[in-house]
Amino acid sequence: MEKNIENKNIPPKAVTPRTEEERRKRRQAWMCGILAFLNLIALALLILLPFNCKGSHHHHNDDDTDTTVVIDSTIHVRDTTRVVEEEEDVSDEMDREVGDRGGDVDAFMRFTIMWNENGRDIVDLDAHAEEPSGAHIYFHSYRYPQRTRCGGQLDVDMQSPRTKGVENISWPSANQLMDGDYEFGIHNFDNGRFGECNVKLIVGNKSFIYKVGHFNNSHPRSETIYPDDIKPIAVVTIKNHQVENIRHIQRPVSE
Repeated sequence: MEKNIENKNIPPKAVTPRTEEERRKRRQAWMCGILAFLNLIALALLILLPFNCKGSHHHHNDDDTDTTVVIDSTIHVRDTTRVVEEEEDVSDEMDREVGDRGGDVDAFMRFTIMWNENGRDIVDLDAHAEEPSGAHIYFHSYRYPQRTRCGGQLDVDMQSPRTKGVENISWPSANQLMDGDYEFGIHNFDNGRFGECNVKLIVGNKSFIYKVGHFNNSHPRSETIYPDDIKPIAVVTIKNHQVENIRHIQRPVSE
């Protein structure tokens, strides 16, 4: 049985046109919504702004001073001061050790080494100096009371001390110094292991501290001193009994 389907032409619903008043109210509603959204954004920014300022890397106090830079500078100055104080302590300690062992601490020119401060560096380190005349000052020559033509001598000598080790070479007066180069160095005689050796060079009113770590020599415990086995520290040039130049082979840590 077939269904009868009727084609009905149903006209669309009529749309009533909006009045001018309705359109005005609709525009006002949209504007109010946009303004409310903008107000929410502004409020969020006001709330988050103080937190953002606190997290800044550059803080300013009442007098507009960058406190971060000031703090960093203070730390840097404090660290520098601590290093200088430590080197001054080492310098004073070396003077005391030399004086206690009868060495000349008032000499015009002086070369001092100190090691085994921790009691574990029991090695035989030797101070060496060579004058322009060719005189070589070390434990085999020009030991106290013998002096060179320039007045130089090794006046403190120690061998593998179990306590603090010190050696000192001194020239009492500038008037005896001949023109030329005075070379200073250290020899590790028995080739023993050590952590660090403090070195002090005084020339007139100039003073230098060096730190020298362990080094080997090719001829341990040899009675012949080979130049290549001596660790060079500095060269002082004298002219007319005055210091003309100081050449640092090792970098001084203070002066």
